[in-house]
Amino acid sequence: MPSTDLLAGLLFTCERELARLITAFEDAPSSSGLSGAAAVAEVLVLGEDIPFAESLQTMLSDAAARWLRLGMLEELCYARVELVYPAVLLAYLARRSASCRAQDGEVIQRLCEGRLIARSEVPVLTQRLIAAYLRRCGADVDFGEFGGRDLVKMVDKRALRARSDEYDMLVVLMCAQLLHLLGVSALERPGLYPQLLLAQAVRSANENWLPVLVFLCTRWFPAAAGLRNAALDRITEILPAPGDLLPAPRATDVDQEYIGRTGRGLRIRSTIALIFALCTSGGSLAEDLDCVAVN
Repeated sequence: MPSTDLLAGLLFTCERELARLITAFEDAPSSSGLSGAAAVAEVLVLGEDIPFAESLQTMLSDAAARWLRLGMLEELCYARVELVYPAVLLAYLARRSASCRAQDGEVIQRLCEGRLIARSEVPVLTQRLIAAYLRRCGADVDFGEFGGRDLVKMVDKRALRARSDEYDMLVVLMCAQLLHLLGVSALERPGLYPQLLLAQAVRSANENWLPVLVFLCTRWFPAAAGLRNAALDRITEILPAPGDLLPAPRATDVDQEYIGRTGRGLRIRSTIALIFALCTSGGSLAEDLDCVAVN
C-alpha cells in the first residue's frame, strides 16, 4: 500500500474539489455541470468496493439523491437526450444515500413510461448501460434487438480511428461499468482498444488519461504485463503537487461535438482514478511511491 499520507492528501483534495463541483451545479444547474458530476460518478461507481474513497461516494450519493428528489435530473433529461445516461448513472448512485426514499425512483419510472429514454437515439453501448442502471433503480426498458450487438467488436474496432479523444475514454468507461454491473462472465471483455489507449497514454505522458486507464486495465480489461508495468512506473512521475488535482485533458483530447465535459469534473475523475490505481496496484509501485513521498 502506498504512503498513507500521500493517499490522504489526494483524498482531501478530491473531497474539497468535489464539494465545489456539487455547489456550483446546485447554484446553477446546467448540462455541463451534470456531465462533470457524471464524469466523477463513473469512476466512483467502478470503485464501489474500495473503502478508502467511501467519503467521496457518500458526498456524491447524497447530492445525487437531492437532485433526484428536486427533479433536477428529470428536467435536464427533457432538455437533451445525451443527458439521460449521466442522469441515470447519478440516480443509481443516489440509491447509496441514507436520504434516498423509495418514491424518489418514481422519477426514473416516469421517464421510462413516457418513452423519453426507451428509444434508440443513443448509441448501442449507451442503451445497454442505461438499461442496466434502470434495472438497478427498479425500472426497466427494452431496446430490443439493438441492445444485443457484439460490443467487443464495436469497441475494439475503434482502434481503426486516426485519433483518440475524450469520447473514446467515455466508451471504455461505459464498457467497464457494464462489466461491473453484469459481471465479467456476462460480457466478453474488449482487449485491443483499452490496451491501445493505455499504450498511447504511457507514450505521450497523458496525465489525465493514464490513471483512469491503469485502473481500468488492472480490473476490467486485459493488458500485457510489460505495458502494465510501464504504466505503473509512469504513474510515479505524474503525482500532482500537494493540494492540487491532475491536469485537465489537452485541448486535442476533448471532442466537444459529441460530449461536453468540464475540466473540473475530468480533473477530479482522474485524480480519484489515481487513488484507486494506487490502492489496487501494490507491489513495487508501493515502494516507489513511499520513496517519492519521503523525498
